[in-house]
Amino acid sequence: MKTILLLLTITTGILFPYGHEYTFLIRYFLMVMLFFSFLDVKVNKEIITKKHFVILFTIIISASLIFVLINSFNTELAQTAFITAIAPTAIAAPVITSLKRKKVEFVAFSLLLNNFVIASLIPFMLPVVVQSHADISITDVLFPILITFSIPFITAQLLKLFSKKIWTKLVNWKDVSFYILIINIYIATSDASNYVQSEFSNNLGIIFLIAASSALLCIFFFGLGWIIGGKNYHHEASQSLGQKNNAFTIWLSLTYMNPISAIGPVFYVFFQNLYISYELHKHRHEK
Repeated sequence: MKTILLLLTITTGILFPYGHEYTFLIRYFLMVMLFFSFLDVKVNKEIITKKHFVILFTIIISASLIFVLINSFNTELAQTAFITAIAPTAIAAPVITSLKRKKVEFVAFSLLLNNFVIASLIPFMLPVVVQSHADISITDVLFPILITFSIPFITAQLLKLFSKKIWTKLVNWKDVSFYILIINIYIATSDASNYVQSEFSNNLGIIFLIAASSALLCIFFFGLGWIIGGKNYHHEASQSLGQKNNAFTIWLSLTYMNPISAIGPVFYVFFQNLYISYELHKHRHEK
């Protein structure tokens, strides 16, 4: 039933993209979902592994190599592929990991590490990719991410520390985050669909190339994450590497690059949500 609901939500967002007017709510819904995901996260240095840093370097190196390889053939496509690939771990990744009953702590640290490092590097990398001077402030990029992540995390840990009774009740309500996720997927898909329809309906050639590259990148990152994670962390590493913070890169594209570069992350939203739907369906079937 949940799988059908996810696919129905994506289809509704594509066909009836009225949710694009409410994109400002995505951040607040994510904070609620993160709060539920962080309720049973254990904070200790043992959650940090070498795999976290392999995932981080994979994102940076892959994005750089992809840009260099494609740039000699098509600059617009190279820029789009770069901004799609460089996206760090999605803020919603711990939520999906929680729904799959896997190690949220692993993904939570990846989220913090990848977003912090990549947001710090972007101001230096993007001017090279755009081939012009782009005045990008690190604080403008990093601060919203840290706020969105830290408030739910701190609140959940304080609740666990000072009110065990309420914490226990809320842990039993964790599945409510799935239905908040449904709302977010509808809004994000609506926004992506509306953007494609309104801005690039007459440029189908480049749209097709961007869509194909985004699909390949989605397969590449989720698949490579599965390999990097090995036997113990294949789900968590795949989610950390494959589920990307597309809202962040769409904002970067529209603010500092040409508008067409935003289409890469937009299509990645579609393919990423389809894969997540499949993963949740498989998890429920196995369960």
